[in-house]
Amino acid sequence: MQKFKKIIVKTERRSYPVIIGPNSFQLLSKQIAKQNLNRNIFVIVDENVKKHFLQKIQKNLKSNFPKKEIYTLKKGESSKSSSVLGRIYEDLIRKKYGRDTLILAIGGGVTGDLAGFVASTYMRGVQLIHVPTTLLADVDSSIGGKTGINFNKKKNIIGTFYQPEFVLIDIDFLQTISNAEFISGLGEVVKYAFITNVKFYNFIFDNLEKIHLKNKPVLEEIVYESILFKSSVVALDEKESGLRKILNLGHTFAHAYESALDFKIKHGEAVIAGIISALYLSYIKGYISEKRLNEFLANLRLIRLPIILRKLDDQKVLNFMRTDKKNRGDKIKFVLLRNIGEIITDVESNNKEIIKSILLMKFFLNK
Repeated sequence: MQKFKKIIVKTERRSYPVIIGPNSFQLLSKQIAKQNLNRNIFVIVDENVKKHFLQKIQKNLKSNFPKKEIYTLKKGESSKSSSVLGRIYEDLIRKKYGRDTLILAIGGGVTGDLAGFVASTYMRGVQLIHVPTTLLADVDSSIGGKTGINFNKKKNIIGTFYQPEFVLIDIDFLQTISNAEFISGLGEVVKYAFITNVKFYNFIFDNLEKIHLKNKPVLEEIVYESILFKSSVVALDEKESGLRKILNLGHTFAHAYESALDFKIKHGEAVIAGIISALYLSYIKGYISEKRLNEFLANLRLIRLPIILRKLDDQKVLNFMRTDKKNRGDKIKFVLLRNIGEIITDVESNNKEIIKSILLMKFFLNK
């Protein structure tokens, strides 16, 4: 009998299991029955996932669901909008879904964020299951309860915290995602490499080739370790009032980069560029030495990023940073690094230092 890895995410509101392994999706109906969840299921699925895995999805939804509908999302950040949100609400109402609805999100971060927001707000909250299908969603967005939509080009500016009933992470879904999507997921994995410990940091960069080749045991290990760390942080700080801020390493830069480029780059690509910028700012602030900076950058040079990042308008980026939801009192807040596993939160910086960090990142990409 196949064994799956399991992690329990504990929060104030509820504890829930995350089940990890190849073909863990086969456990869907069994886990719904085990937890005595609602049977009126509304599936929100990414169009690419539906294209490759419709048969697999239908097979696992064959029985014991009196009502089931599939709503297909177009790929990309444009789906995380108020207009798409409205259409989903209309569909739920038209098809007479009530408080006994179970929302099933199958897709990447966009699908999970949007479906999570739907579940948290429809009828003041219905049950939710996450089945992430990208590396980024596996290690990050499906865990911890953050939901959200974009508004007026502001990333995740509207959102809630809402925990799922359980998460199924089927490593097999990763075999069909594009290289760009995979690199995007690698962005969040690299973030964990910096904020966890030296052992995991070395494991990531020693196994980059195997990761790129989608080696299943290696992928399962990095997904498991990433979630193990994130779940421990979420358990202590569910709503990002303190410790959970360390998970935002590189993200103040990254969200501004995404917005400034009209979401023409993937989130994880922006995160890697954001981490590079945060490392430069950490050096400028005197938190890390030049030698340490160069050691970190040498590893990051192994990951190729889109050339559009070199065309960023520095002032435009700065303007988007000023509207970042992590800011307090009109002060831009950064998460910076002293060493692997040693993170500093709520660091303020002046415009000159911020612009310099952006310029150095672009110069790094041009080398």
